Amino acid sequence: MAAGSVVQKSAMVKIKEIARLSGVSTSTVSKIVNNKADDISQETINKVLSIVKQYNYTPYGIARSNPAKKNFTIGLLLRKMYHTNLLINGLIQVLNQSGYTLMLLDSNNSLEIEAKNLSKIAYQNLDGLIWEPVCEESLRNREILKNCNTNIIYIDSLFQQGECYFVDYQKIGYFAASALIEKGHTKIGCVIRNGSRRSTEVVSGFKQCLFDNNISFTPEMVLSMENFHLESFQAESFSALISSHFAITQELTVLLEQLNISIPYDLSLLSLRDDIREGLNITNISTIKIPYYEFGTYLGERIVSACEAKKEANAPKNFDFSPSIESYVSIDVPHDMRQKKITVVGSINMDNTIYLDQFPTNGMTSYARECISLPGGKGLNQAIGASMQKKEVTLIGQIGKDPAGRMIYKTLADHGIEISSLITNANTETGKAFIIVDKIGDSIITVLEGANSSLVPEDITSHAKAFENTGVCLLQTEIPIAVVREAARIAKHYHATTILKPSSIGEMTDEDYENIDIFVPNQKESLRLSGKDNVEEAAEYFLSKGIKTIIITLDKDGALLRTQDTLKYYDAPQVDVIDATGGSDAFISTLGAKLLDNYELDKAIKAATIAAGFCISRFGVSNSMIDYATLESYMIQKNMK
Repeated sequence: MAAGSVVQKSAMVKIKEIARLSGVSTSTVSKIVNNKADDISQETINKVLSIVKQYNYTPYGIARSNPAKKNFTIGLLLRKMYHTNLLINGLIQVLNQSGYTLMLLDSNNSLEIEAKNLSKIAYQNLDGLIWEPVCEESLRNREILKNCNTNIIYIDSLFQQGECYFVDYQKIGYFAASALIEKGHTKIGCVIRNGSRRSTEVVSGFKQCLFDNNISFTPEMVLSMENFHLESFQAESFSALISSHFAITQELTVLLEQLNISIPYDLSLLSLRDDIREGLNITNISTIKIPYYEFGTYLGERIVSACEAKKEANAPKNFDFSPSIESYVSIDVPHDMRQKKITVVGSINMDNTIYLDQFPTNGMTSYARECISLPGGKGLNQAIGASMQKKEVTLIGQIGKDPAGRMIYKTLADHGIEISSLITNANTETGKAFIIVDKIGDSIITVLEGANSSLVPEDITSHAKAFENTGVCLLQTEIPIAVVREAARIAKHYHATTILKPSSIGEMTDEDYENIDIFVPNQKESLRLSGKDNVEEAAEYFLSKGIKTIIITLDKDGALLRTQDTLKYYDAPQVDVIDATGGSDAFISTLGAKLLDNYELDKAIKAATIAAGFCISRFGVSNSMIDYATLESYMIQKNMK
């Protein structure tokens, strides 16, 4: 029998194919593989042997005598490996349980490499193969397996013959659009990767969902990440975006940040995600997990059943799953549907509070009863106070790039306060307040301004978008007065009610009173700024400056309200004062929150006095703000509801 015929009978790749790939005749191949190549150059020998090795070509009758014998090995031949850890893990889980081993192969999007991989599979005559073909021309490579007993199922292919299974990205695209529509979004975009089958199917599901919900689709609603340009992106055209790939979502968030677009305040963002990979932060993005692990287990069950000729009456014909959103951290209702928020512009400090029995005198050594360090400053305190009343809050201020700044970031995040407009200054430290409180709750405060004093009006102007949808703006003068004026101007541009606490300021000009709706000094501040002898005359003075509502807080004596038509005193709740430092912050934050709840001014002031009394009866400030449920309970007890 001729050597060539032996080779053709026993090998899965024919000698003619080896000759074609090597660029030589079949007789040359035959001589080389049968060690009769004395008259052939070394270069040709090396080239032919290289092809023979790649295609596992065996010249002699060493092929297995029983090719039908099971070897309990399954092949997974992928178009390209990409990020498939979860799919492989799920597949291995099922195969291990069934006594099978996995051979993993990657075609790297190459028909030639795919053919080589199939030759390896044919040579080993695997029991089963899960195959993701490279393209339609892969059908020709299928001939390599025609003499094998390998059971084949296909994945992610539109042109194969036989069983084929998919992850239904169209279903995920439909679900993603539906979830955003349920939140009230109609201006939705879909960010894709060019040439991606996943992106194509996500867009198909997205379009179908829009159609089913009577929302018009236009080509401009599909955004290619490869062609994404900051200067051409029309943020106002969208209230939400769907991203087909988490990797491009990471790029997208960076670009949106450059446009000063806050997620989810300005724009909701929902992304598909595949395997979790090192370096990707998924905690700040709402995601729909692609069920690769579940798909892997499904494929394992299907291929094992095929290899063992099992007929499962209840086996699903297609891979089915129910998409779900892993978190809603970057999804909110559209901006124009959202409840009005409170924006706070003010000081941010680390408060270091020492509690003594009495204030020390010159040369006297005092022993503290307790010392507490907590994030504070009137801006931060009022932001927390408003958030405790279930209000969406944005805080604008400046901190240092130091441990205190990091603690402040965490505190604000814990309270759900929007901090995208918080400025970090690497050239200065976070402000510090040193507070001494005696046994009756009176306090002496010394402030190291730090980053607070570095705020400039341009910082506020550059964050003007943060004032959008603001119903109430809380201001204090522990930051430069020029900054306060700019914040009040922008807040009025957005039709917000402005409330100013004039703390730590010796005098104010007529310009400083402009754009202020409600002025809330304490008794000492009102007398100092007005130059008057009593609070009623001081209130008249502030009315003359164009302010419509003046509320002067009177410590244990309550508060005075003065408008053009009203002069009224309010009693303060009787409490044991522990620390009076934060009473005004509790008062003002609650006042703003209740006005945002459409309370009449009279009722809002009464609620604010309760909040102030609650705060001063406890140690600390930011940690002593009353929560919504507790305040509601107090108001019911006092027949204020």
